[in-house]
Amino acid sequence: MEKKLLVLGMAAMMAAGAANAELQAFKVNGETVSVAQQKALYDSAVAQGQPAGAELERQVKNVLTQQTVLLQEAKKAKLDRNSDVKQAIEAARNQVLINAVLRDWAKKNPIKDEDVRKAYEAEKAAYGPTEYQVRHILVKTEDQAKNIISRLNKGADFDKLAKEFSEDRGNKDRGGQLGWVVPRSFVPTFGNAFAGMKEGTVSKEPVRTQFGFHVVKLDAKRPAQLFPTFEAQKPALVNALTNQRVNQHFGELVKNAKVQ
Repeated sequence: MEKKLLVLGMAAMMAAGAANAELQAFKVNGETVSVAQQKALYDSAVAQGQPAGAELERQVKNVLTQQTVLLQEAKKAKLDRNSDVKQAIEAARNQVLINAVLRDWAKKNPIKDEDVRKAYEAEKAAYGPTEYQVRHILVKTEDQAKNIISRLNKGADFDKLAKEFSEDRGNKDRGGQLGWVVPRSFVPTFGNAFAGMKEGTVSKEPVRTQFGFHVVKLDAKRPAQLFPTFEAQKPALVNALTNQRVNQHFGELVKNAKVQ
């Protein structure tokens, strides 16, 4: 737990006003650790899910004590005067400023609900209206796949052949069962293959992908049921749209910068 807080502190993740901590300044080898320093780390931990209270205050104090002692030792060794260390500090400072301006722009330019809804509908359309219950047997050569198709056409059991021959260790013991899936979850040649099949049929020819040759069976189809609701998807969509807008905005600034 304390190591986790140390990482948070080193990352300088500032989350203002997260909780009402009863913090007091203290000294480490005569050097003062301020309330502001403690509050920054405390609020960051609370914002990331740590329970507020006396125990967190104690852990924050321990972490800042560790940091202060280590910084004191670094200064004794005059590492703060080392050119490589100075460059690293300056790079870290610059990154903090960059992150701050990105967050500030995103805060001042929030994503509209209508844009989130449009993104959701686009994702839902791409998911498709139908889910497919699919099995497959993956083998190394086309001849192996054709032999398996021939045996299936003569009445062989797909489940048994999958367990015996499939190279896909993730599902061979389940008879090659992939569950309820949609075409876009796979490489196009594989997804298009089962999307164009009739229920209960096996692919007439092996389906080739970068993984090998597949014998595909479509067990069933149904109207899509597994696509997440708007509310479930909303946080991820807002984050994705925010990142997209931020990259576009600052990308334009970089593009138009006068570089001489």
